[in-house]
This record gives sequence, structure tokens and C-alpha cells, in this order.
Amino acid sequence: MSDTTTRPRRQPSVHRLPLAGPLRLARPSDIWLKPASSVVVATAIPNLVLFSIDRLDLVMYTMAGSLCALYGHNLPYARRARSIVGVVLGMLAGLAVSLVTASLTDSTAVLIAVGALLAAGQKLLCDATRIGPPGPLIFTFVSSASLFAPQHLGQIPGHLALTLGAGAVSWLVTVAGPALIRREGPERLATARALNAAAAHAADPGHHTRRAAVAAVHGAWQTLLAAGRP
Repeated sequence: MSDTTTRPRRQPSVHRLPLAGPLRLARPSDIWLKPASSVVVATAIPNLVLFSIDRLDLVMYTMAGSLCALYGHNLPYARRARSIVGVVLGMLAGLAVSLVTASLTDSTAVLIAVGALLAAGQKLLCDATRIGPPGPLIFTFVSSASLFAPQHLGQIPGHLALTLGAGAVSWLVTVAGPALIRREGPERLATARALNAAAAHAADPGHHTRRAAVAAVHGAWQTLLAAGRP
């Protein structure tokens, strides 16, 4: 009989790949959720009207106004109302320049030059007004695409009217609707972000959490000041 004792063999340790965190479904971020959902609603209304009259070929012009719903979600409602009006008018002006240029010339060099000038002007205006994200990106995208859309001068007023109508829908979606549901929604949201960021920094002190907390507190302070609540 053997004196050797049987020892259980140790199983090699298995290291899990660090994929659980990145692949875990988290709560949607309110930073992009509200602008995205607003654009969906602001786009659906005019596009359904175009679909009902079998004129989806005009969707480019309504989309220009609907994309204005991306702006102003970090602002109190009183300031947001003015800002969205400015966004719609700015979109309308850029689109008008693009459509008139497209109707007057077929020169690619001229179209590119006008597009570059429009992009520079839109960047300056967005920086000067501090409209916030997505900044000049949407303006430049719409005006650049419209430069290469075939146009006749007689069609331009009707196309601009479609953009203005869709912009009015965007104003209703981003200002009137939310203000009726929760009058102090932006201030509450900014304050909640600041408190959550401060709590995260207290629980896990570090450079990243500190920077996030400082940014959130500063954003909440700016929102309260804009709303007249220092």
C-alpha cells in the first residue's frame, strides 16, 4: 500500500477579460438623451406631414429646422426660448445664402469658397453667443449640403418657409412642452448633476472625479445665474 497521499490538483486560475464594464448596459446619459429625443419629435411632426402629402423630396428643408432642437438644453427656459429663436434664424440665414448661391452658379470652386466663408462665420457666431453644443457643426453641415442641392430662385421662398415651420416646431418641442411639465427642470437637473459629481468625488477622491465635480458645480452655478437664482 502506498504511503503517498492523493492531493487534489489545483485548477489553473482563469482570468476574466475586462469586458463586463464596457459591455454593461447603463442608464442613458441625460447629456445626449434629451437633445436626441427632442430631435426625434421635432423631425417626426413635419416629416409625417410631408409623407401625408407625398412630398418627402422636401425633407431636407424641414430637417434643417428640426435639427435646431439639438440646442439649448442646458439653459433655463427663459433664456432657452431666446436662444432657440436665434438658432432658427441663424439656420435660416445660412440656408438662404447656400440656396441662393446654388441657384446662381454651378462652379465648384465658388461653392466651396462660399461654404468655407459660411463655416467661418458660423464658428465665430457660435463662439460669440456661447450657444453650447453641438456648436457650429449642425449649421455647417446643413449649409454645406445645401450648396450642392439644385435650386431655382423661385423655389427658395417655399423651401425657407418649410425650414421656418420646422424650426417653430423645434421651439415648441424644446421650450414650450418641457416648460409646461417642469418649470424649473434645467435648474434642478444642473443642481442634481453637481450633487452627484460631488458625492462621487467624496466617495472616490481623484483627479478625474475632482475635475468632473468642478465642471458640474460650475455648470450648475452658471445655470442658476442665467435663471436669476444666484
